[in-house]
Amino acid sequence: MVCFNMYIFDRQGVCLHYQEWFRPKSVRQGAGTLIDDQKQMFGLFWTLSNFAATLDPKELSKPPLGTPRKIGQGCKWHAFTSNTYKLHFLESPSGIKVVLNTSPDVGDLRDVMSYIYDEIFVEYVVKNPLYTRGTPFKIEQFNNALNGFLRSKGLLQAI
Repeated sequence: MVCFNMYIFDRQGVCLHYQEWFRPKSVRQGAGTLIDDQKQMFGLFWTLSNFAATLDPKELSKPPLGTPRKIGQGCKWHAFTSNTYKLHFLESPSGIKVVLNTSPDVGDLRDVMSYIYDEIFVEYVVKNPLYTRGTPFKIEQFNNALNGFLRSKGLLQAI
């Protein structure tokens, strides 16, 4: 079990934080630049969220595919798995989106994702008086807490 990388986006799609641990394929081999990579990631989960809401079997009135939704509205998805990675997704009530890419053998991380948002992001970023909301951040205490937590869960093992 291993974490490859993590993104944190705000409700407008600005990547507030990117962290990489064991990403086997560099960004240059894929998207080209880190900014392009972040845009593609945001587009991926935005599209999946809209797709899930459109296919929701419990909702009588279906939103047209691609229609913006309010935060928390519609069917939610939490993860998807490919043959080489698993993408875990959390959208908070405030609109912050946390994306964690792991190896495909990792199980359900909803509790881990909630902890990252509630106990690490809120504690070390939101409550930080020096942080300006909506701007990308590099906060050492956040990184240390995140790395320690993921290590305690066995998610930062070497490949």
